[in-house]
Amino acid sequence: MDVRSIILGFLMDRRLTGYELRKAFSLSFSFFSGLSYGSIYPALKKMEKEGLITLEVQMQDGAPNRKVYTITEQGRREFMASIREPFPLERQRYGFIMYLFFFSHLAPQERIRLAREHLLSVQKVRGELEHASPAIEKHADTFQLMCFRFGQRFFRDLERNVRDILGEIEKGVGDETDHDEGKGTEESP
Repeated sequence: MDVRSIILGFLMDRRLTGYELRKAFSLSFSFFSGLSYGSIYPALKKMEKEGLITLEVQMQDGAPNRKVYTITEQGRREFMASIREPFPLERQRYGFIMYLFFFSHLAPQERIRLAREHLLSVQKVRGELEHASPAIEKHADTFQLMCFRFGQRFFRDLERNVRDILGEIEKGVGDETDHDEGKGTEESP
């Protein structure tokens, strides 16, 4: 799903400010999509020009003006069309596995360090999900909860897999396949 459809989906339920959209995006999709915060505001500007949303600027005393976005009927139609489209099974690209594939070119201590650092980053995201759980459980609908729980299970399983890989590396599994650093870079005769 692209950033436009996500924004329209959030606006299907209620009017939101740019800040509220960013917050909703962060809680809902930042762990699972490659979309960035930086793509939200340009998309909002373009969607307003296309008549999919409207912008109301609310003046505030002593504070920045609030920009409130509302979906239009045209925006509702576009969202409903986009959510009814079949979606392809996407190949997952997981960077750590690409690095792991070439770990035989690293010294054993470098492998351990990199795997530990990756495990810590996975644990950090998992902790952020757990921290967000009460707010999500309180406000999410049934299908949003399904997505959130999918994410929790995904990161729990990911942590277990990375922990298993780290355990094997720490036991020296793979040391017998060590390559000299830079080996294989010579040109063939």
